[in-house]
Amino acid sequence: MALIYATEAFEVRPAERRVFLHGTPVALGARAFDLLVVLIERRERVVRKDELMALVWPGLFVEENNLTVHIAALRKALAHDIIATVSGQGYRF
Repeated sequence: MALIYATEAFEVRPAERRVFLHGTPVALGARAFDLLVVLIERRERVVRKDELMALVWPGLFVEENNLTVHIAALRKALAHDIIATVSGQGYRF
């Protein structure tokens, strides 16, 4: 059986690369989806920005604002409070 992450409000199916909010599919870009999965898989801790960037954009040089844009997209698509910003440290699901 495929791994599925679920809460009362949403469901994430990594193998299918799909997200559902209250049963309705949510359109996310590839990087935003990857970022969401990385945060969910590390939900027990704060994930540093450099770690997120290395996992979501492996081997690529990207500006930090790319991370900020994708975090904002996830918050808008799912819920504003789903991802916490821990000042000076990183993000936590």
